[in-house]
Amino acid sequence: MSLEMVRHCNGHEDAMDAFLLSSSSIISLVKLLLHRVYWKQKSILVESVIHDWTYVKNSHFRDIMLKYARIGRLGSSIFFYLGCASVISFVSSVVLANINLPWTSEKQIYNETNEKKLMLAAYCTFGKYYTSFFTYCIIEVLQFVQIVVNGISQCGNDGFFFDLTMHMCGQFAILRMNFNALGCDEFSCCSKLDILLKRHYRLVYLSHYLERAFTLVILAQILMSVVVLCVEGSYYFKLKQTVIKFIVTSKFIFIHSML
Repeated sequence: MSLEMVRHCNGHEDAMDAFLLSSSSIISLVKLLLHRVYWKQKSILVESVIHDWTYVKNSHFRDIMLKYARIGRLGSSIFFYLGCASVISFVSSVVLANINLPWTSEKQIYNETNEKKLMLAAYCTFGKYYTSFFTYCIIEVLQFVQIVVNGISQCGNDGFFFDLTMHMCGQFAILRMNFNALGCDEFSCCSKLDILLKRHYRLVYLSHYLERAFTLVILAQILMSVVVLCVEGSYYFKLKQTVIKFIVTSKFIFIHSML
């Protein structure tokens, strides 16, 4: 896809698709590498989540944790469905481009020169190899696997971060309820306050680990998102208005799911 961005072997639109996919793949690799770099912090966070769910005894506190867990699961599901939508959009675009629909004119047919459309814009690399049907199927399977792995990396990382954040929010909500229910008339007020302060210190400590583990990931995500949106926007701004509506609609789901 890097060759596609430089040589424009099949037009500027496919070059922009290659740029978008390359940017998303780079972000996926960065996220995976940062997971490896900060594995100790994330291991502590996961162990804390397991400990909180194992030793919770108050049913009301468990309900609060379930509330935030459902919010985290909802966010992860949204990320997952967007990733599935992006994969379906790529597959459907290839299927529709390689068949002649009754309402498609001759000028609109993509493969009017018997050239097959690829899921990923890599015509400079595979231009001489996907003429046969068997080779074309192998290339499409490999590209499909690349899209799925990329989507899993993106959605999995975002869902993991969102779930950990929601769990921390639930723990702070429980701590606030404990402080509100604290009565200082009893002799054991100091001991209870000491327990709550230690718990507060523990949560701040875990929040610091959460911030340290995902700050660079979020920074890389924002930087790449800004670059992609600026480049894509400057390109679509030069196109005609009728062409923009079709292209922007086809790219909208993928940009939001991957970036």
